[in-house]
Amino acid sequence: MNSRLTLWLALVMFLVAGLCTTTPAQPPEVPVRFEMVATGQSPFPTNDRKNLSVNCGGGKGVLISPRWVLTASHCITSRKQKAGQVNTRFTGLGRKSVQIRVDKVLRHPSKDLALLRLVRPVKATERPALLLLRERLVPGDGKLLIKKVFGNTSWRGIPSVGKGDHLAVPNKKNRKGKAGSSGSPWVIHSPQVGDVLVGITHGGGRAPQVAYAARWIQQSVARHSSDRLVWATKPQTLKK
Repeated sequence: MNSRLTLWLALVMFLVAGLCTTTPAQPPEVPVRFEMVATGQSPFPTNDRKNLSVNCGGGKGVLISPRWVLTASHCITSRKQKAGQVNTRFTGLGRKSVQIRVDKVLRHPSKDLALLRLVRPVKATERPALLLLRERLVPGDGKLLIKKVFGNTSWRGIPSVGKGDHLAVPNKKNRKGKAGSSGSPWVIHSPQVGDVLVGITHGGGRAPQVAYAARWIQQSVARHSSDRLVWATKPQTLKK
């Protein structure tokens, strides 16, 4: 067999192998369902709310859509998660106790945040959800006045700053809270759109900013439910 024929056969075999090799199918993109709130048209109450936090695991959390609660990851122990013993409990608008089981726990890969999916959606008459801040707070935004909510207790006017991917309360005397408050919301009240979730309690003086985990939150909620998150902008949130 001459060299030209050998080369031709090798080329044919290469082409046939290429045709037989299939590219692995890529999983379809999950559409992310969210919306930015329009000033004066918030789907949630615009008053300065106090009853915001939810009991869950070993700490607190906050409802961000009818079927999802955001909390601190360390509040949900692996033992309870594996045993399917994670539940949420809160006082509804009618002052009735509401308890809903959690059927999925999603932990952020690096931040102290976890999403809890509820077995049924929370009705608006039981507990309206909360807007989330989609833009990061930075030192250039100046002193921020945060509201921390724990159960039916709230501490208002806490001076805080955006410090990297966390919010921080630099002065220890301003670090309000109680034992078991991890996972509870840090909120800024806006006269334009109402209460906006900006962080989740990690400790007395620190809270991971939800804006730094916005992409993960949106994709996780879209992948595992049909809920639509509602976000606020920084100008809306910081408007006096």
